[in-house]
Amino acid sequence: MAINHESEHMCPVYGKVIDPDLCYDSAMCLLGLFKVESTRELNEVPDIEKARMLCRACDYSNME
Repeated sequence: MAINHESEHMCPVYGKVIDPDLCYDSAMCLLGLFKVESTRELNEVPDIEKARMLCRACDYSNME
């Protein structure tokens, strides 16, 4: 099944359903392309290294 990057989905980092814009912003931060501090919601995540691992393993973080 193809991933629909334009739909809301359950995020393993936040543990809740998020919209595609937050997913994109968070993935860009967690994958090292943007500063983590640039996404307000990530400031509430207690373990950024764990969040990076969860994000990398999520199919939605593959932006290809």
